[in-house]
Amino acid sequence: MAEDVGSGQDGSELPPLDDGLVASVAARLDAAKIHYVLWGLYMLTIFGIPTIVNGIDVVVDDNFIDAAYATLEGAGFMKCNSEDCISNKDLPYAPTPHTHLHITESERLGFFKRSDVLWRLSDLSNVDGESIILASDPSQLPGRDIVGNRRRFPQDLYPVRIPAVTQLVQSLLLLAKKDRNTYGEYWVNWVIYILEYCTENGVFEKSRLTGNYKTYIDAFLEGDHSLKDQAFEHIGVTE
Repeated sequence: MAEDVGSGQDGSELPPLDDGLVASVAARLDAAKIHYVLWGLYMLTIFGIPTIVNGIDVVVDDNFIDAAYATLEGAGFMKCNSEDCISNKDLPYAPTPHTHLHITESERLGFFKRSDVLWRLSDLSNVDGESIILASDPSQLPGRDIVGNRRRFPQDLYPVRIPAVTQLVQSLLLLAKKDRNTYGEYWVNWVIYILEYCTENGVFEKSRLTGNYKTYIDAFLEGDHSLKDQAFEHIGVTE
């Protein structure tokens, strides 16, 4: 790690990890014409899911991973110089990014390939309201709760793209199928968080799902393990 934690390669100071920093990442990527969507735990908080956030993750088209890295390294994010960094390791319980920079020693900026996690989304720039939405969308995302927990972004920030929650659920089930022998449980846990928190706050409506995705969620909620397993087997990795 760089010795001066919190300072970029060029000596500039990064702001603290918050919505504004995420928006600045989005603005830099857009200016460089690099298509992305926000991913990871920070994304989950925007849907109203309480979780500990230790960085920013983005999904980028495969051919632009190196360009995204170079763009944000030039914006003050730090190279990782530690062999012990957890983001450099193959973990048995969760995926790590294809490459990453650092905000601080313990906070990362991770880059995931679209082909690894969101291959069913062919255009990461198309905010259509169905597959991709903005993190500030008041029609699809909750406002901050009474104790001020992080949720949708303020309207005055630079717009940030995220997967719509229905699209996210489908993508997570596809990931659980693809990674069934490695990180399948990790992705299913994300689905469980969505069912627990996003049904209550109105962000997720299971009626918007179709086919085996809907069958799986219905069976999961009803405790019908046999039907759930059958639906899971029929979810195609290439859907």
